[in-house]
Amino acid sequence: MKKSFLKISSLLFLFVLLISCDKDFNSLDSGVIGDDHFDLVYDEASLVAYSKATGVVQTNNLPLNALGVYKNDFFGTTKAHFVTQVELGSENPSFGFNPVIDSVYMYVPYFSELQSTETSGERVYELDSIYGNAEIGKFRLKVVENGYYLRDFDPADNLQTSQKYFNDDKATKIDPFKGSELLNNSSNIAQNDEFYFSKKELYIYKTNGAGLYVDSNGAVLSDQNNVTLRVIKERKTPGMWLDLKNSFFQQKILDATSSGNLFNNNFFKNYFRGLLFEVEEISPGQGALAILDFSRAEFKIIYKSSVEPTVENPNPARTRKEFSLKMGYNSSTTLRNNSINLLEYNNSTQYDAGIVGSNEVLGSDRLYIKGGNGSVAFIDLFTPTELETLRNNIATQNWLINDAKLTFYIDKSKMLNEDHEPERIYIYDATNNMVIADYTFDSSSGFNPKNNKLVFGGIVERETEDPKKGIKYTIRLTEHIKRILKADSNGEFQDNIKIGVSVTESINLVSSAKLQAPISANGVQISDIPLASILNPLGTVLYGNNVAPEDEDKKLKLSIYFTKPNNE
Repeated sequence: MKKSFLKISSLLFLFVLLISCDKDFNSLDSGVIGDDHFDLVYDEASLVAYSKATGVVQTNNLPLNALGVYKNDFFGTTKAHFVTQVELGSENPSFGFNPVIDSVYMYVPYFSELQSTETSGERVYELDSIYGNAEIGKFRLKVVENGYYLRDFDPADNLQTSQKYFNDDKATKIDPFKGSELLNNSSNIAQNDEFYFSKKELYIYKTNGAGLYVDSNGAVLSDQNNVTLRVIKERKTPGMWLDLKNSFFQQKILDATSSGNLFNNNFFKNYFRGLLFEVEEISPGQGALAILDFSRAEFKIIYKSSVEPTVENPNPARTRKEFSLKMGYNSSTTLRNNSINLLEYNNSTQYDAGIVGSNEVLGSDRLYIKGGNGSVAFIDLFTPTELETLRNNIATQNWLINDAKLTFYIDKSKMLNEDHEPERIYIYDATNNMVIADYTFDSSSGFNPKNNKLVFGGIVERETEDPKKGIKYTIRLTEHIKRILKADSNGEFQDNIKIGVSVTESINLVSSAKLQAPISANGVQISDIPLASILNPLGTVLYGNNVAPEDEDKKLKLSIYFTKPNNE
């Protein structure tokens, strides 16, 4: 049952005498601290919390992109495809006389951390941002030519605003124009029909100008198939390595210099409209999904050519050369290749039912937050009457707000079969689509950048024993509550805005992305959600405010810690 602050004021005398306390207060200290103040906690604030499906979300030009297939037992299955423009490493290139491709490869590093080095010299890595079982979570990967032109600006707005693309654009925009020629056509099925995210270190071996493996002295190895005889020229951290079809890039790139399509990247991006990475399940429920930075890709054409023959030199020597291509979107450089993360969902019936049953008037028993085209939660703090009473009591009794926090307990029964839970959740000002004051005030940092703003919080608290399931998330909003409950020097209060709750891939990303269609959250139109929520494929189920009696100890709670000076 919700309590008003009038009741707290009426019990003040009991606190002063330390005789008893109402359940709305918990003594943080059994007596007077330093004989000049009392510390009290108010943890029965009126909350209304509920979940809303985001609908289709904007997914173009994301800093990171998902690729793969991931099945979550509670939420359902996600398929993440990716389409990107490709850029010439150097415009108007000259490939020499009679250039012929030796090989084309693409390498996209995974997020990984070095764990150890074996006696053999092999480096052992642990992969990060991989969801599902990386080693056995196989799926089918197809790379084909993209035929749909990805625009920079929106013609519907007279080219005044950037073009927006959404997670469901694959069927209507991309698929009708995609190529049919498989470009990752290697005989190694780990690059196509049975692709998986390997944590093995990658090696590039020493070769001669003809592409044959050589020993440390440059002599050609008699057994080209014996890996143990090869000399490692370069080591690469684990990543997606794809050998691409020579004949396609011979015709598309090397043979196109006289056409003028390689004169600059504006011409080139219309001529070659990029690559589409498509994923398919091999069998239902099998697969894995990775978060990748395609702007870090190494994309190279290895070819041989010579200078123009002359009378004096009719047979010039052919030399091995390389030409780089770029892809992916990187906002911190001049690289501006447009891209779209194309996300498909097959939601579970229990997840859909939970969203439909969410009550924005009374609040819900459970909150469902999920990344991508998923769902966010909203919290309305305080009733108008409660807010007025709180402000009045704080002003007249000179109470100081020491701390305030929201505690979200995880419904472990819903997440029982999940190997992956969100490491962090995030709260923000959903009314104005901006960060709250506590985020801005917190400059703390962690060894892992994903753990920055430790005081602000939101990092999952786990069980100590395996499988170390998540227990709860705690987020501080002390500065935000101060601004709502205590007037500033002009006698004004900050508005009691709507709090948004989402998963986050990185606490350092605070920009937002558009919803294709705005949603209504108890009378407030929501047109944007945090970008970092779209980047994270995971979800979790939290206890809400309107729980059954047996779940009272796990319900969503706002705790406000006060200090009352003893001036009497």
